[in-house]
Amino acid sequence: MKKVLIATLGESPAIITEAIDRLQADGVAIDFVVALTTSETEARNALNLLCEHLPEYYGGKTTLYDARILETFYDVDSDAAALEFMNQACEVLRSYRKKGWEIYACIAGGRKAMSALLALAVQFYGAQRLFHVLVKDRELEEAGHIGKLLNMSREKQNRVLHPPVDQIKLVHLPFIGLFPLLGDIIAGLKGRSVRSEIKELLEQNGLLTAGTLTHQGKMVLQVLESVEALPEPRTNECEISLTRKEPKEAGETKKLADRLANRFLFVERIEDIGWREGQPKVKAEPPNALVVFLPGRRVRGIGFRLTTTAQTEGQLERARQEVERWIDKELR
Repeated sequence: MKKVLIATLGESPAIITEAIDRLQADGVAIDFVVALTTSETEARNALNLLCEHLPEYYGGKTTLYDARILETFYDVDSDAAALEFMNQACEVLRSYRKKGWEIYACIAGGRKAMSALLALAVQFYGAQRLFHVLVKDRELEEAGHIGKLLNMSREKQNRVLHPPVDQIKLVHLPFIGLFPLLGDIIAGLKGRSVRSEIKELLEQNGLLTAGTLTHQGKMVLQVLESVEALPEPRTNECEISLTRKEPKEAGETKKLADRLANRFLFVERIEDIGWREGQPKVKAEPPNALVVFLPGRRVRGIGFRLTTTAQTEGQLERARQEVERWIDKELR
């Protein structure tokens, strides 16, 4: 069974390498890392360093599989930012849970709000472990800041990113996974008749007051409805079929196809098609396909047909919205 580390990331990439090393020493070999971060410059630099460092240091056995970046926010300092971050965290947890992978959630990196929101998402969708990371050597911990790491030699970087495992401590945090109750929770938030204990749970947690949704209740309902409306994640690896021959164009096409496959687990197959000017960025083709036209940076443009796991028109439309939003935010 594959194992994924889902971690909040700020300005200290060492948090993630330390978590991987400590888990490995405890008998848990992480295959993939999914980072949750913001568009702040140093967070981006930390992400870029990990993207290069992980496969090289671990010999390809551990890689940065995906990154969820709050493109329009430098911090989780507003209701809108919190809502988007929570949506991303829940979507990631739901997808890998339904794929049957083991999930290890680390809240040590990034802002406190990010850590709190990931911990809340774990309450809904569960994980094998939820933990914080501590290093006993204070100087070594401070050296793990991206601003210092970028000025170090590769050898010194490795020493800072990988301290002796006996100096790394994982603080495991308790949680109660509510995943089996999500259907009832959503129904209760929508005002439907539910068991008295579900209603009490929602009221005790400030999501309902006298049967009326609170502000927090509206936010939770919006996140859960959005996440649950997504198509199911694929069960196998995404099939990528590309026909372009020209080297420069082929390289850019493959790179974008891989990004789409990693980012959207509901995509089962990707094939390249002709790019046409003036076409919608993402168009639904029932029953389960999306036609995507990307504004290529190094080539004139790239077109893909994505076969998804969507079973209904609603799921296909939800998938279309997600892919279009990704293009608007990450490929602009």
